[in-house]
Amino acid sequence: MRFRQHIGLTVVAAVLLTGCGGSPEPSAGASDSPRASELAIPVDRAEAERVAHRFLDAANAGDAKRVGATFAVNARFDSVGRVYPSRADIMNRFLIPEVLDVGGRYKATASRWDGDRYVVNYDFTTRGGAAESFSYAFLIQDGLIRDVVGRY
Repeated sequence: MRFRQHIGLTVVAAVLLTGCGGSPEPSAGASDSPRASELAIPVDRAEAERVAHRFLDAANAGDAKRVGATFAVNARFDSVGRVYPSRADIMNRFLIPEVLDVGGRYKATASRWDGDRYVVNYDFTTRGGAAESFSYAFLIQDGLIRDVVGRY
């Protein structure tokens, strides 16, 4: 019996030590985004809200050029864990095929500020009848979207 207790304590200690060592795993949460803390530039809230609205209008118009112009070249978009690391990837691998080409329409249902991020809740529909609700947490600086975290 003592042998089992010793083994059990050893396993518990190993698990605890493993959890305490090393570097933390990256989080996909909006408030933990490294881009938010690294940029440390004050956010112009009125400008950020205008940019988010410009994104909405351009997307609803199906205008890929105007949608792309709302993003910085090195923007990042985390769509429920699928990360697009540049404006080109955001547009070509996500927004054009999954939003614009299917006649996607965003309807903003609520918005709020979470630190330096402007969070907008959307109801989204496609011309084929698909519908879903989600939020985008935008990090907008200097008139451009720098980072987005999209969550259901």
